[in-house]
Amino acid sequence: MIVLFVYGELMFKVGLFRDPFTLAILIATWVAAASGFAMFIATFTTSAKQADGLSTVLILVMAALGGCWFPLQMMDLPMSMVIATRSMMTYWAMDGFQGMLWNGLSIFDTKTLTAAGIQWTWAVALIGIAILLFRRTYLKG
Repeated sequence: MIVLFVYGELMFKVGLFRDPFTLAILIATWVAAASGFAMFIATFTTSAKQADGLSTVLILVMAALGGCWFPLQMMDLPMSMVIATRSMMTYWAMDGFQGMLWNGLSIFDTKTLTAAGIQWTWAVALIGIAILLFRRTYLKG
């Protein structure tokens, strides 16, 4: 992620490093959530190809619904779609990074803390489920 952010800063000059503490927290938060997702997928797939295919489909769905492809704040979505988009961990990653980059919010702002907190909830939940599934599947006896 750091390589992508450095490249983005060099090419687009968005002021990414004006708050390195918030940036570091948001990156660590997203890495934890993505790692939890990867562990979750790995626990119930039986091959690398199966994990690759399933994770690709799920990531594309989460990216589309979470606002990674188009700005959700510019759309008038029905309540069912608002609920669907806000149930994606990608929505909260986008919300945190957009708040920091475009609105200049720090990690101590309520909006940024909410985004980070929900991502950490995703991370803990997915890692917890992955541990339970791993124990149930591979540690019988």
